[in-house]
Order: sequence, then structure tokens, then C-alpha cells
Amino acid sequence: MANWTFILIAVLAALSMLVVFNWRRRVVLRRSVFIDRPSDEIWPSIDYLAGDLSWQRYFDHSEVDDEGKIRVFHSLKRDDDSEVGWNLQFEVVDREVGRSISLRRTGIEDISKNDRVLELALELQPQTRGTRVVLREEWGPRSLTGFVLAHMDAASMLARLKSWVETDHAEPRGSKGWTSGIISGASLLATAAAFSLLLGWQTGVIFVGLLVLHELGHLISFRMIGQPWGKIIFMPFLGGVAVSRVPHLRLADDAFCAIMGAGLSMVALVPAIIVTTWQVTSPAVVQLAYVIAAIAGALNLLNLLPVFPLDGGRVLRAVMQSVMPGHVRLAMFAVAGAVATGGLYFQNPVLVAIAVVAFFQSTRLGPARDGVALMKPYAASVMCAAYLSLVLVHGVAAVRYWPSLG
Repeated sequence: MANWTFILIAVLAALSMLVVFNWRRRVVLRRSVFIDRPSDEIWPSIDYLAGDLSWQRYFDHSEVDDEGKIRVFHSLKRDDDSEVGWNLQFEVVDREVGRSISLRRTGIEDISKNDRVLELALELQPQTRGTRVVLREEWGPRSLTGFVLAHMDAASMLARLKSWVETDHAEPRGSKGWTSGIISGASLLATAAAFSLLLGWQTGVIFVGLLVLHELGHLISFRMIGQPWGKIIFMPFLGGVAVSRVPHLRLADDAFCAIMGAGLSMVALVPAIIVTTWQVTSPAVVQLAYVIAAIAGALNLLNLLPVFPLDGGRVLRAVMQSVMPGHVRLAMFAVAGAVATGGLYFQNPVLVAIAVVAFFQSTRLGPARDGVALMKPYAASVMCAAYLSLVLVHGVAAVRYWPSLG
């Protein structure tokens, strides 16, 4: 690859990834939904002081403090309603009965204060045949993916409210999540189109299918540790991100959820093993199985690079926070430097771009926050062994079947 072409691709890739993962700004969103009911029937479902808010996913309770201020608590819970260790506290700053209510955050426990909801307001606007409910939220500085997730959460909240008020049969702790599903589906279609344009439609479809399988591994892992089902955002030309709805309170859970993407993806290697073991003679079947294995191996091997925010970097961070908490940032910088060196040596612009993003991400890393359980040395060793096993399996698959891509 010519030097100028390599530099151009590396710079463009790095800028794209920096925008997605490192670009941060305050998010102010305004969304609305039309509900086919008069405002007086909707008000009891949005009145945080005296209404029935059991339709909300995270609402816990409200109370009056010693100063006479009314505070509202939003606690994250598992599906069995058990607490997961932190809550958001808001105070009611404005309330017009039957019309609107506004909340402002007063406290937050055990999680960064920078990227969560700061203000929330709901307003009822009566119309001829119903009511338009307007939701306004202000969040702290968030990345581009965080920006999209904030809008997904807002859309999901309004969808649950609409279902609750109009049907009276909505589940009390959430809706069916169709709004978030539409957003995830639209991002998936855009990503499939982008990779089909880049790789050809056949390879593009296989790549996106394997990407979905990988992210599904993360979602399944959330359920395995007792968390609610998470969310997925797909990004054209970049890939996908699976996000949990609640923070991990154990570093072992963090590392486990990180490697499960590559763990479930081993399913994609099975067809190649079968056609090899059974000596299948159909060239088309063999070629397809080998191509799937090659792409799966390369995709997951890339994701297992020990740089943040890739899955391998999350494993390394969790292990370092457990065994050497004072050297987390140094270790992440060192690995990012090694990846950058490898990218320059092999003239691989993707590796260089990933290393650039990892350098910026690593500046915000450090010891685990208070209240998070560290891994014991034995557990950290087991996690490292599992991680290295996945690297070996996908590495062998990538090398063994890559020639099948022609």
C-alpha cells in the first residue's frame, strides 16, 4: 500500500472512530407522543408525587426531606426487582397539577456524574382527540453512541407510557421495547448496506450476520448474570455496540460479558469443522463454511485486541483493576502503543486507527470505582485463560480459513 494511501485511510478511520467513541457533548432532547386519552387520564401516570408510576422501568419512590423538598428516587433493578447498587435522586422543581412536572438531579451514587440524566420534564398538551405528551431531558456529556442511547431510552419511556395509558394492559415494569427495536433494526440495515457496499453484498451479509451473532453473545451474557436485556446499536463501516442497562457491580461480570461476544461466535466455526470432519464434497458448501469461519475468526480476533474500548481491552482493564489497580492506565497505554507499532509495521490502517482511539480512551481509565467487587487472583487467572483460549481459537480460524476469501 502506498504510504500516502495508508496515511489517508488511517486518518479517516481514526477520525471516524474518535467521533463515535470520544466525541462528547451535553445532550438535550425533546420527544413527544400522542396518546388517545384526555390529559386528566394521563396525569396520574406522570405525577411523581401522587401518581401510579409502576409502568416506569426504574422508578422507586418519592419522599420529602428535612428541608421540605420533595425528592424522587430512580433505582436500577434486576428483573426480580432486586437492587443493583445505585440510584438517581431528583428533586421536583416545578409542578402544575394536570399539566406538567419538572425534575432536577440532586445526587447520584457509585457511578460517574458526567453522562447521566441531569433534568427531566413532562408536559401535557391537550388536543382535539387526545393529548400530546412532551418529554424533555438533559444529559451530561455523552459520546455519539451515548447520544443515540439517550434517544432510545426516551422513545422507550414514551412508548411504555402510551401503552400503559391506552391499553391498561402494559407490563408494570416495562413495555415490549418495540421502539428501541426499530432504532436497532434501522441501524442494522444501514450497517448491512454499508458493509455490502464495502465488501460486496454476499460477504457483507455474512459479515453483518456474524456481527449480530457477536453482539447477541453480549446480550445473552447480561441475562446470564441477572441483568435486564441490553440494547444494541449498529454503526455503518464500524460495527456494533451492545450496552447493558445497569452497571456491573463485579469486575468478573464486566470481563465475562466482554468475552461472551467472541464466546458465542465460536458457533460460526462449527460448519467449517463439520465439512472438514465429514469430508463434504460440495465445493459451494465447503467454500461457504470456510468463508464464514474466516470472517468470524478475523472479526473476533480484532475485537479481542486488549485495547479499550474493544472487548479485549475491557478484559484487560478488569484484570488490571483487580490485581494492579495503580497501573491500569500505564498498561492500557503500553498495549495501545504495541498495537500502533504493529499497525505501522504491517501497514494496516485499521490497527493504527484503533490504537489512536485507545490512547484517548485510556486517559479516562483508572482503578475501579467504589462499590465494585474486584476479582480474586484465582478468578482473574481463569478469566485470562478463557480470554487467551478465545484468542487462540479465533486466531487459528482466521489463519486457517483466510485463503478461502480469495
